[in-house]
Amino acid sequence: MVSTEMPRDQLRGRETKQRVLEAAAAEFAEYGVAGARINRIAETAKASKERIYAWFGDKEALFDHVMQSGLDRLAHAVPIDADLVEYAVRLHNYFVNDPSLERVAMWAWLHDAATLGSFSEGRVEGYQHKLDVIADAQERGVVDASWKPEELLALLLSVASNWERAPAELRSIGCAEFADSEKARCDSVREAARRLVEPRS
Repeated sequence: MVSTEMPRDQLRGRETKQRVLEAAAAEFAEYGVAGARINRIAETAKASKERIYAWFGDKEALFDHVMQSGLDRLAHAVPIDADLVEYAVRLHNYFVNDPSLERVAMWAWLHDAATLGSFSEGRVEGYQHKLDVIADAQERGVVDASWKPEELLALLLSVASNWERAPAELRSIGCAEFADSEKARCDSVREAARRLVEPRS
């Protein structure tokens, strides 16, 4: 009988690779791409720099891997469908429960804006799928067709992450009760998304 058990060295390599991705995600969330250091990632993951470079390439390539992993996880946890209002609410809840992904995404938006086209095709394909879902919903008349799909998606992403990205000053001006109320925040996201998504009469 042929054994299907993974060789010990291969298993250790997979575990180390996962630790590197987790350490890199935390590093990029804290420092962004420019401030991140492979030395710290290697130390946290208990892996050699040489192995990290062999697996992922340079720091930019490692960041792209981290983003792809995070986007894949997000797409699985919060799949998009034609109910874009509730999609925005589910996105909001996911970001609240896993703020590290949102921080990495914000660093990516800042970093990648200056280097359009340098990221992987997989990342583009993930967003293209979302745009296709929106375009289909618009064609069926269940979503306001006056927006370009990319405009609407960008606005919904902003709505979903609005409170986490709000200025600290705004949070301090009588907003503590709102910030502590999950229902209030979800209701706010739902209403803002509804106004964007519902077809105009």
